[in-house]
Amino acid sequence: MFRWNKRIYADAAAATPVSARAEAELLRLLGLYGNPGGLHKEAVAAKGELDQARAKAAAAIGAHADELVFVASGTEANNLALVGALWPLLHAGASAHVVTSAIEHPSVLEPLRALLPQGLKVTELPVDSAGLVDTAAVAAAITDDTVLVSLQLVNSEVGTVQPVREVVKEIRHIRKSRTGATPLYVHVDASQAPLWLPLMVERLGVDLMTLDGQKILGPKGVGVLYAKRGVRISPLVRGGGQERGLRSGTENLPLVGAFAAALEDAQRGVEQRAESVAGVRDFLWQEIQRALPEAVLLGPPFTARVANNLSISIPGLDGQMAVVALDAMGIAASTRSACSTGDDEPSPVLLALGVSVEVAKTALRLTLLPTATQTEARRIAGALAKIAQRYRIVV
Repeated sequence: MFRWNKRIYADAAAATPVSARAEAELLRLLGLYGNPGGLHKEAVAAKGELDQARAKAAAAIGAHADELVFVASGTEANNLALVGALWPLLHAGASAHVVTSAIEHPSVLEPLRALLPQGLKVTELPVDSAGLVDTAAVAAAITDDTVLVSLQLVNSEVGTVQPVREVVKEIRHIRKSRTGATPLYVHVDASQAPLWLPLMVERLGVDLMTLDGQKILGPKGVGVLYAKRGVRISPLVRGGGQERGLRSGTENLPLVGAFAAALEDAQRGVEQRAESVAGVRDFLWQEIQRALPEAVLLGPPFTARVANNLSISIPGLDGQMAVVALDAMGIAASTRSACSTGDDEPSPVLLALGVSVEVAKTALRLTLLPTATQTEARRIAGALAKIAQRYRIVV
C-alpha cells in the first residue's frame, strides 16, 4: 500500500496512488469471478456489480449509464473517440477534418497524424503563452467537412484549463447553420480534471469525453469514454460485442468498480478540494520565489491553471537533474508528461507556448495530491534551493 507520509509525491499528473475506498472496492470485487456475459448465478452477480459501477460512474458526471464505455486507459479512450468517429467516414471515401490544438496529449495528436495518409485533414491551432486556444480561431477553423473538435480540458504539463464551454457555444451556432449529414462532435480529454473541476457533461456540452483511472486516485488499467446518445463511433477492438459493441472483451469488474468509486469521490466536494490545494500550490510558489527569486512560472496565470499544477523554470538548473536530485531527497516530481518518457527533446508543449529551448530544458513540473500540505510545500522549496545551489550552472 502507498505510504502517504514517507515521501512527498508531487507527480499526480502522471499517476496517483489508489485511494482507500477504491482499493477496498477493488479487493471486494476480486472475489467475483463470473463472466458478466453469462446466465448462471456467478455471472449474474458479476453483471449486477458491473451495472451498479456503470450507474455510479455515470451519475458522478451527470451522464446516462449507457453513455459510458469502459476501456483500459485514457489513451485507449482517446483513440476510440477519434479513430472511432473518423475511420468509418475515411473508409467510405468521405472528406473528414479535425480541429485540435498544438499542445494536445500524444494520445490525441498521434492517432490523428496516423490517419493523414487515409485522407484526414487536421488543423492544429496555435496557443498563446498561457497555453490557451482562441475560441474565435477554433470557430474560424471549422469547415463543412469538420467532424471533430478535440481539446484537452486540462493540459497535463502546464495545467492550462481550456475554455471548453465557450468553444461549445460557438460550435452550437455553427451546427444550426450547417447543412448535410456530416456530424460535428466536440471531444474533450478530461483525464486530468476530475479531482479539480466539476464535470457535469450537460453543462460542459461535449459529445465525447475521456477519463482515466490512474489520474483520480483510482487504479491503472481502466478508463472511460463518455459518448453522448446519438454519437456514432465504431469499435477499435472487435470480437464479443461487450460495451454496446464498442469495446469487445470481458469487462475487468474489479478495476471498473474501483474506478467508479474513485470518480464518485473525485467529483464529491471537488470545488472545495480545488480551493484548498490551490492554496497550498500558491504557498509553494511563494516559498520557491522567496528562496529562488529568479525562478520563472511557466504557462498560464493561476486564474487559468488547474489547482494542483506548478510548472516552473529555475535558470541554469537542468530539469532532469533537478528531478533526480529531488528523488534522492524523498520528493517525486517530473519535467513533462510521463507519456513522453525516454524522449530527451524539449517539451513540445512548452515550445508551443513560445518558451525557448534553453528554458524548456530547465522545466520542472510539480503536481500536488489532494493531501498536499504547507509543510510539504516548505520542504519542496527548501530542497529546490539546496539543489539549485549545488547543481545550477550560472553563466
